[in-house]
Amino acid sequence: MPSASSLPSPAVIDDFVVRWTFVRGMTIEFLEFAGDECLDFRPTDKFMTIREQAAHLVEVQAMYQFAFAGEEIDFARKSEFTPNGTDAASLVQALGKQDAVLHSHLDRLRDDPDAFSIDWYGAELGLSGFGAVFIQHEALHHGQWTAHTALGGFPTPTGWILNWGLYT
Repeated sequence: MPSASSLPSPAVIDDFVVRWTFVRGMTIEFLEFAGDECLDFRPTDKFMTIREQAAHLVEVQAMYQFAFAGEEIDFARKSEFTPNGTDAASLVQALGKQDAVLHSHLDRLRDDPDAFSIDWYGAELGLSGFGAVFIQHEALHHGQWTAHTALGGFPTPTGWILNWGLYT
């Protein structure tokens, strides 16, 4: 498979969508699988609960998407995108809403994806690099959620066990 940087322009978007859909699917699987006790478990006072982290994922995705609209990413605006509810169904719905916005932005970029560029803390990123930021942020939380389940003695979703080789 060619590297993302050598993919023809529209293929960069398709590649990102496939990868994002997989990672986001893992997030949704976890939220739909986990019970309230797991979602509210806080290993120490330095950790957010999984429920709080899922709301954070909604907020941060909205912030990242400002870049696709040509707006400044302003993390002070995160609370504008805090989900209305924190039950699993509301969190999944809020994630889906952000994904719809993401797909809208990507569709607008489809004619010329190479035109997208962002200065990301001193690194100039194109669509492929910025897409990696989305995926890496979500995956970072997946690692935390895996630690939460292990520390709290909670079961892990089957897809997570199969995809990450986790033990039950």
